[in-house]
Amino acid sequence: MKLILLALLLTAGTFAQEKAQELCAPCHTGPSEDFDKHPHKKAGISCDACHGMGESHRNSQGMTAPDRTSGPKEVPELCGACHTSQLEAFKQSKHFTALQADPRKTANCAICHGNHALRTAAATQQQCERCHDKRPDACKQPPAKTAAKVLCANCHVPHTLKKAGP
Repeated sequence: MKLILLALLLTAGTFAQEKAQELCAPCHTGPSEDFDKHPHKKAGISCDACHGMGESHRNSQGMTAPDRTSGPKEVPELCGACHTSQLEAFKQSKHFTALQADPRKTANCAICHGNHALRTAAATQQQCERCHDKRPDACKQPPAKTAAKVLCANCHVPHTLKKAGP
């Protein structure tokens, strides 16, 4: 009996993850398919980590909001619950300051990284350029001593976006 309980405990996390996404996928096919490729899923995180189990949402056929949804201002704290060092760095950035003033007009974790699907470096760069379309001349040239493509992350520290280097 103890062996059966131990086996159940060891598989509960995997079962709960699969069950939560299984319950969400019939109505939320796009986000569910995107999330299948996300590193968070590989780490055992599921829909319920961000949205709760959503029993009332499911029972109302989507007419009731999920247990949790995060507005732009709440996203950093949600992500920062696990990504603590990144949250602390982000709190040093101009984006964080702007987010506190007007969450509709600045970046947060999901804007840069995506939420259900992780953005590629190229897609993240495109996100930067949606607001920062006029770059200074120094940002238009490839980094010195490399043949790298011009990307914000070549010179700016992720999360703080402060200029890197000496």
